[in-house]
Amino acid sequence: MVNKVKVTLSLREDVVKRAKSRLAMEGRNLSEVVEEFLSLYDKIGFLDKLCQSLNIEARFYTSAEVKANRPRGPGAEKIVREVRDERSKRLSGH
Repeated sequence: MVNKVKVTLSLREDVVKRAKSRLAMEGRNLSEVVEEFLSLYDKIGFLDKLCQSLNIEARFYTSAEVKANRPRGPGAEKIVREVRDERSKRLSGH
């Protein structure tokens, strides 16, 4: 078993109330979520250092940025459909 430590946090009351309400519906508690966040935060630090050592930009992208920066050309669905059609023709002997 992992040792636990008590901590004291000062958080906005309305944020805590909303979080606890939602977490109760999920069968979770605030301590679990804070611990999960801190673990994630530690991983983000690792990823930031990795990006720095690889000399690549470390930042989050919005969904709009992802869509705007996608390569242009035929969509994946069109390519997959063509591959499936070709395979189907080969298997049927046509």
